Amino acid sequence: MTLQTPTFTLGIEEEYLLVDRKTRDLVAAPDALMDECKKVLKSRVSPEFLQCQIEVGTGVCKTIPQARAELVELRKTISGIADGYGLAPLAVATHPFADWQHQSFTNKQRYEELARDLAGVARRMLICGMHVHVGIEDEDLRIDLLGQMPYFLPHLLALSASSPFWQGRDTGLASYRLSVFDNLPRTGLPPVFNSYGEYTRAVDRLIQSGLIEDATKIWWDLRPSARFPTLETRICDVTPRLDDTVAMAALV
Repeated sequence: MTLQTPTFTLGIEEEYLLVDRKTRDLVAAPDALMDECKKVLKSRVSPEFLQCQIEVGTGVCKTIPQARAELVELRKTISGIADGYGLAPLAVATHPFADWQHQSFTNKQRYEELARDLAGVARRMLICGMHVHVGIEDEDLRIDLLGQMPYFLPHLLALSASSPFWQGRDTGLASYRLSVFDNLPRTGLPPVFNSYGEYTRAVDRLIQSGLIEDATKIWWDLRPSARFPTLETRICDVTPRLDDTVAMAALV
């Protein structure tokens, strides 16, 4: 009997802050800017939790060079469109001096529910990450790797760290983003599951208990995606240099 080596695909998501090109302060994304971005990039761009944020995501990529080429296109397109509004995307995990209390939520049902359920905790989420999806068709293999990958998460965080500043002060941490994010429930390292069935039963219990509506409200640093047949690494800060992002994805 010949064992087949599993084939993996990947996709990369990045979150950016939108800033005024002159003042470098945060700016809420104009509706016209988002409309223009969606017209060009379709489903590869979306608004984020706060109006000053924007998210991009590659398609399903078979190789790292393919993912890199898509990220180049995404960054250039967002930057070019934003420039027409006097704005620029900033690929850092926290803004160096902006105040989270001055930011507004995006008008979207999911985000309004988060703001209602998590109140002041949600309002502090002025942070941006980089997520890597690895496509794994075998559900139990996905869960097996979910138990093995956490060993490498601190290394990935250290290599990607881009958030030393928060509200005008040096926090003394290379990645303050994670400290902010961990204020949310259901974050941190994932529990250990012995099978995909055990994982789905755990999710079902959370839903039946009324704690979450669906698995998208689980924000572990590493999780099986609720939307795709992927294992999603969420530990990384978004990084200013595109080559660093690609290197992180290659390591994953």
